[in-house]
Amino acid sequence: MENKRSIEATCPECRGPLSEVQEDGRREYRCLVGHAYSPRVLLNAHSEMQERALWSAVVALEESMTLVDSVAAGFPDAVAERLREQATEKQRQAAEIRKIIERLEVFRSE
Repeated sequence: MENKRSIEATCPECRGPLSEVQEDGRREYRCLVGHAYSPRVLLNAHSEMQERALWSAVVALEESMTLVDSVAAGFPDAVAERLREQATEKQRQAAEIRKIIERLEVFRSE
């Protein structure tokens, strides 16, 4: 017999809502799409998803300088300078996230 309850977490693969399913004494987590995880695999996949998300943020922030350099010439000098200041701040934020990634601890279930 299957026992199912929603949990406040999302699937690391598709970001859909997860449900905890207990069936024949086994527990696993499934999303609406059908991705299924044992508790250990779910924790590992969630750790990997966290790191991917942080790296995506770093890339997006670091692209700011390139984008500003590409478009700044089309703006008045004062606006271009403000854009460069904002891009510099985004570079600083990316560096902070890199430091977080260096300290990021994966879930260990052993």
